[in-house]
Amino acid sequence: MIPKGSPQEKSQIKDLGGGLILRQATPADGESLSTFNARIHQREGSKEPDERVGMWTRDLVARPHPKFTISDFTLVEDINLGRIVSTLGLISQTWSYAGIQFKVGRLELVGTDSAYREKGLVRAQFEVLHQWSAERNELVQGITGIPYYYRLFGYEMAMELGGGRVGFKALIPELKADDEPFHLRSAEDSDLPF
Repeated sequence: MIPKGSPQEKSQIKDLGGGLILRQATPADGESLSTFNARIHQREGSKEPDERVGMWTRDLVARPHPKFTISDFTLVEDINLGRIVSTLGLISQTWSYAGIQFKVGRLELVGTDSAYREKGLVRAQFEVLHQWSAERNELVQGITGIPYYYRLFGYEMAMELGGGRVGFKALIPELKADDEPFHLRSAEDSDLPF
């Protein structure tokens, strides 16, 4: 049972039954969210939490961010155990296409504890974040991850995430030493301020 007047009660969005509640994250959830996301997003085959994801979550919720606060996270809490079992965040962004700017809702850090999967927890959070995104006049929502999985929530593959160009040193013509206007070197500590 959630104590009356507690931050959890005030931030509750929906009772999902079975001791699970969907709510907005509060400042008190910051470290738990970071720990949860590091654990839930650990690399396949690894037993170690993904500290990179934990640090990213910590930065989002603890450092001033122009378009994100901790309340932009939804979470599902098992109130019987007092722990987070699923999360989803909405990062509002402005993108540009052909010089035209538009608002985008970037959904990130989707994760559910394996013991709680296939209970509709992510779907319930998507419904809330889609509503928030519409209220913010965001014309598009985007998510990276598992294409076939996100199709279950109305998403379609729009573009490949990765890409780039590769060049081979052997194909670069030699220039005379005095003709080369640029020089390539490894970065050094003294370059950090730049």
